[in-house]
Amino acid sequence: TLMFAVLFIVALACWRVLDRKPDELAGPKKEHFQPDFVVHDVVTRQYDKQGRLTERLTSRYAEYFRAIEMANLQQPELTLYNESGVPEWRVKAKEGVWNANDSAVLRNEVHADGLLPDSFVKTLDTEYMELDLTNQDVRSNKQVLVVGPSFQTQGVGLRGNLNTRYFELLEQSHAIYFNEKR
Repeated sequence: TLMFAVLFIVALACWRVLDRKPDELAGPKKEHFQPDFVVHDVVTRQYDKQGRLTERLTSRYAEYFRAIEMANLQQPELTLYNESGVPEWRVKAKEGVWNANDSAVLRNEVHADGLLPDSFVKTLDTEYMELDLTNQDVRSNKQVLVVGPSFQTQGVGLRGNLNTRYFELLEQSHAIYFNEKR
């Protein structure tokens, strides 16, 4: 009788250990965040300490996640203004992610326009771009096309700064320069 009782307890223990579901055996569960709020046709503006407009962000649809301080945007459009309050750059994309530390990741049909009349870069097109809005740095690891008034260049990878208007194509770059009319 004692032997049957021990075998029964061992069988019960084996059944409990082997009958666990796979999610109980796995490590920590992934968290699925729900947005704290959702907004349609949003417009935000950012001003400097003197009250001058520095940024204007519009989006058709936005989801904000307070726990991770991030916003998912659909069709974001960011306009950056210079110290005089004149719009200098407009950047559009189909999708974007804005983080609380003033950085953004733009995906799918990213298009930037240089809005100043004397801008060396008129348009910049790529599929992926990272923006550091504090320093105005831009990066990409995808194919990039840059068009100016007298040139067109393309390559893979980009590093640059919107304030200094300096852009560097990192790999496989080639350019076409147009002669000025005499």
